[in-house]
Amino acid sequence: MAEEAAVETFFDYLDQVATKLYKSRKVPYLKGVSEALQYLLDDKTSMQLDNDTETGLQEYKLTVTEQPFDKETVRRAIQLALLKGFKHENITNSMVTPDSIGMFMAYLAKKLHPETPARSILDPLAGTGNLLATFHNHYNEESVLIGIDSDALLCRLARNMLDALEAESQIFHQDTLTYKGVPADMIVCDFPVETVDRRHAYFPYQVVLHHLQHLRPGGYFLSLVENDFFDQHEKERFKDTLLEEAHLVGLVKLDEGLFENHPQSILIMQKKIDENDKHPEDFLLVDLPPFRDEQAFPQALQKIEQWFENKRG
Repeated sequence: MAEEAAVETFFDYLDQVATKLYKSRKVPYLKGVSEALQYLLDDKTSMQLDNDTETGLQEYKLTVTEQPFDKETVRRAIQLALLKGFKHENITNSMVTPDSIGMFMAYLAKKLHPETPARSILDPLAGTGNLLATFHNHYNEESVLIGIDSDALLCRLARNMLDALEAESQIFHQDTLTYKGVPADMIVCDFPVETVDRRHAYFPYQVVLHHLQHLRPGGYFLSLVENDFFDQHEKERFKDTLLEEAHLVGLVKLDEGLFENHPQSILIMQKKIDENDKHPEDFLLVDLPPFRDEQAFPQALQKIEQWFENKRG
């Protein structure tokens, strides 16, 4: 089956089940997507079904169990269903990290860990789990994935998505700033767009400083941040505290055309190994052109490749 046709087939299964549950039980579409994944995995949903609905779900399931689907097809189909669900419920798409950005972050992670991939990856703001799923498919399928989110439905979607990808994962439903767990080898994160309020602490700063304690010495923290990340009112105190524990390694400014109102960059940090760990001499700073620019993008990629080559040398 051609790749796009396979994505459409798997999406159709999710969409049909979610629509069926909405019509028969008034289940919200996003919850219906989660139920569709659970039904695929366990042959049951979290609710009692009437015979007609049960029969319908069985028929829909046959359309995807009688043929193989690779993991990226499954992830992309789930993402399409989630985007449709967000549209239904007037929720911003920012809870799903765009594919191009997630894959580029996975590419950077491979460059940071060229020989031995991170054994565990933590996303402190996991949302639907799409960024973790992207790292599973494009970075390392053997990594243990750990996600945290305060929204119960998003946690359930993340669990079901990662289970569908046969990823080893743990998803915690709680406020990320209350999480205390075993340190991971890598942290990846997509910060939500923040409404700046000088009466309250800047949330991304809080997350970074809190979760550095959940990163092993020498581990990397890759996060998608707004371009004014270092211009908030607490910036000096944040930098001073951050630099006691970590190095700033690089900043990749993304093409502003990827964003409607809030352009963003990928920030790379590394937790210090010990108090004598010296700051790296070279800082990776790149303005990334559009991914589709066939001339400028390869040139920017070559600059990144050369930086990592020099770093290893």
